[in-house]
Amino acid sequence: MKKLYKNKFDKQRRDFLKILSSAGISRALLKASPLVGGMMMSRLAEAQNGPDKSVIIYCPDGAIPDLWFPNNNLSSFPVMSQPYSSVASDCNFLRNMGHHRGGHGVMSTLINDRWVGDSFDVNMGRVLGGNTPFTYVNLGVHSNGHGYLTRDNGAEVAFEDNPFNAFDRLFGNLPSGGGGGSEGASKGSVIDAHKDALSALGNKLGTYEQHRLDSHLTAIEETEARIASLSGGTISCDSGTPPASFELEHATFEQQAHLQADIITMALECNLTSSCSLALGNHQGEFAFPYLGFDGIYHQSIHGGNAGDPNYPHFSETRSHMSSLSAYLIQSLKNAGILDTTIVCEVTDMGDGDGHGSNNIPLVMAGGGGAIQRGVSNAGGSSYTPLNMIHTAAVALGADQHPDYQGYADSVIPGVLT
Repeated sequence: MKKLYKNKFDKQRRDFLKILSSAGISRALLKASPLVGGMMMSRLAEAQNGPDKSVIIYCPDGAIPDLWFPNNNLSSFPVMSQPYSSVASDCNFLRNMGHHRGGHGVMSTLINDRWVGDSFDVNMGRVLGGNTPFTYVNLGVHSNGHGYLTRDNGAEVAFEDNPFNAFDRLFGNLPSGGGGGSEGASKGSVIDAHKDALSALGNKLGTYEQHRLDSHLTAIEETEARIASLSGGTISCDSGTPPASFELEHATFEQQAHLQADIITMALECNLTSSCSLALGNHQGEFAFPYLGFDGIYHQSIHGGNAGDPNYPHFSETRSHMSSLSAYLIQSLKNAGILDTTIVCEVTDMGDGDGHGSNNIPLVMAGGGGAIQRGVSNAGGSSYTPLNMIHTAAVALGADQHPDYQGYADSVIPGVLT
């Protein structure tokens, strides 16, 4: 008698094992390179319907609502949200959303409803990506260990602020240095570490998949080159010797954010993970954009230096820039052709950033193909919080069907799901 599937995720797991078996892929080959597992996941992913990936973007300290919320038909964007106009056709802007208490220090409650268990990014990784090489990927830009979104079994997990390290961990899979002196097993490119595994995989893939694999490798090599040029060095391929520290300067905040976004896109496109998060700064606003007109710390642009101007000239400039970094990641996912299979949720920890407000929280959902409405959704009351948004995303992803779904809210936001 044929054994019934417990749920769609049980079916996916069994289908994945069948794919590996039919392709002759061994556990050793999977272990040799995350890219091998990712390519095998591609076969499974292309047979699925609906979104199957999740991205969380954290943008600290809210906005000024009158300078952020677009109009209902998205034909007009105020200064703080203007950069989203380039990706508006893929977004849903949520109105009348609240927070249990706006202000600094609530970061860890934005995508988790408890102090134990898993935050949403970790839970989605376990639920959606049980077969992927990495459960979740949580990257940051100048988070500097101040505030956490991610909890893994209750333990706070710091963001990886260093694109050098993030790239190496995801795409390096490097051999340990063995008895070769200080040089170890250093090579010129992390791609070299995959060549044996990729060679073994090559004759097991069809023409389309081989072309796709070549595209992945090209993107990885291009990003590797960008990281090297930005840091002024080369990437070490000796896992026993960590690569040189990435120079985390405020002057390169935008370049770092773009690199982290590209790394997230590649990780999802290569099916190395199903769940990623990106923190732009930290909840205290202790970072700066010295290449803008206002070159003080972000927090100061919100509360000071605006000379009582209701247009908040400094905050408008810095918050608009933050919006552009978020929009860049959305566009990156779209350029890679995976935005329709990815649901992006942008969270923040307050509404009015100057007043630490708990209402009119600027929240955005993007992607999801036909599962998510485009435009503006009016939540109808501030009782809906970021937890309702991520629960809505979970329902669109089908993650609420999984027995391991932690559950973060009891109801979805009206008018968001198709």
